[in-house]
Amino acid sequence: MLQTAISKPLLQKAAADLQNELPFSVFHHLIQKGRDLSRRGLVYNVIVIDSEQIEGKVVDTAIHDVALNLDDIIHRHSCPCGTEDLCSHVLALFFYVYGNVLDNGKLLRQWKQAEKKPPQNGFPAPHTATAEPTESIDEWWKRFAKIQDEFAVRHRRRDDWPYRLAHQLFPALVKGGPKHRAVRLLYRFHAGLFLLHHLIEYGKERGWNRGLFGSYGQFSWRQDVQYIADELLKTLEQFSSNLAASAPGPLIEQTAPYVRDLLRIADFFPSLIYDLYTAAWELLFTTEAQRRQEKERLLRLAEEEQIPLALLAAAHFAFLLEEDEEALALYRTFPEAAAPFLIGWIERLITSYPPDRFASFWAKGKEELPSYLAALRESERINFVNEIGRLYEVYAQQNNQWDEYETFLRQCFPYTANRYVQFLHRQGRYQHMIELYLWANMTAHDMDPQFLKGLEKRDPMLVLPLYHRAVMQFVQAKNRPSYRMAVRYLKKLRTCYRSLKQMNEWNAYLEQLCAKTARMRAFHEELQKGKLLP
Repeated sequence: MLQTAISKPLLQKAAADLQNELPFSVFHHLIQKGRDLSRRGLVYNVIVIDSEQIEGKVVDTAIHDVALNLDDIIHRHSCPCGTEDLCSHVLALFFYVYGNVLDNGKLLRQWKQAEKKPPQNGFPAPHTATAEPTESIDEWWKRFAKIQDEFAVRHRRRDDWPYRLAHQLFPALVKGGPKHRAVRLLYRFHAGLFLLHHLIEYGKERGWNRGLFGSYGQFSWRQDVQYIADELLKTLEQFSSNLAASAPGPLIEQTAPYVRDLLRIADFFPSLIYDLYTAAWELLFTTEAQRRQEKERLLRLAEEEQIPLALLAAAHFAFLLEEDEEALALYRTFPEAAAPFLIGWIERLITSYPPDRFASFWAKGKEELPSYLAALRESERINFVNEIGRLYEVYAQQNNQWDEYETFLRQCFPYTANRYVQFLHRQGRYQHMIELYLWANMTAHDMDPQFLKGLEKRDPMLVLPLYHRAVMQFVQAKNRPSYRMAVRYLKKLRTCYRSLKQMNEWNAYLEQLCAKTARMRAFHEELQKGKLLP
């Protein structure tokens, strides 16, 4: 029986270790999954080897043989799932054991309410104060280089890039990292940076930035680059503000130049590099002073080494510091490259900041739109304007700023034509909407029949110009099928004039049309067949 085979104080100590290592606010998904696996009966064949060592099977997407040691569960556990740190399967086994001896519900409540708080059982949680660095970042990179060289000797048999090499090399680089959680995450981040630099240098030597998939090796290499970039972003996402603050200051300061060096390899995958760089700076370096210093460094880097992405990254810092005029001025240097980043900031300001923050930005930003439209290719302009329009519409709806929204639609016309028509229709401004259709040289034939029918039902006068244009378009085509279409729209015109009680105007129009087309015998025959002539 587990109740008699396991010491309660030892179990409570393991619970304290977990609470201290895994703050609930950061790892709630992991903790909850482990709890769910245990509650759903997916843990079985649990064996107590001795008073500390426990083994069992956990069913997830596969059956995992899991083991843990209650005396040091953080560092002495195993699971074949491949996760380097504590995984949901280890937690599932722990919850199974804990629930058979003590109360899982009470444990979870304590976990949520008192992160890193010593439990009331006389066993203090292990000390995890800010770790003092025993090594420098330079020493980490020397270690990575040594591991990479040894790995290359064992695995590289040919000049082509072996399939999924990074999937094998990255675990080797991160193995045996520091025990302190924040430092371990930082170590993992640097391992990813090192491997990304190595990958890009390897591709650069072979000219793999030219063309898409010139070889199987190139395809595998691109897959590895994306894999490492994903791992870097996942690692950064694990840094909460508390974790970043608990990492030793010297290691964080030493990290900054390595992150900045990403911009020097931005000729390959510039969007990916930009995302990595800005994510790292927002999660690892959070003070205003750090960001101002980095912005100045980027401006010098852009000037000295002619790196355009450094200017765009400097603009990112200017936005973070609410220096919108400087940010927009930097974007103005490379409007075509800056366009997607501008859209990203518009979305961010609308969805994540107070309305006043976006209003302050937009007062300056809207004046920049003509320069972006001039710089972008014709095929890109509609997408650019539509993305901004989609976001601005959300802001207008939330803050009742429809006049400003319409000003934007007019400013970017004709690229906003469809969005402007929808806006006018929602507002019931049908006459203005028809004027837009006419400006775009549209006829009734170009419009959705049901939509046209709805307009006709609302006010037949609205659709008269559209039907008139359709008639003339088909008459001028001068072929029998087009004449039949012209007759079809003439009948619709007659219906509209009849509902408006303007048959005199209809008769005058038809008489004038017949006079102009007197020599078009085939057209008159179709009029006769359509019973439009007496």
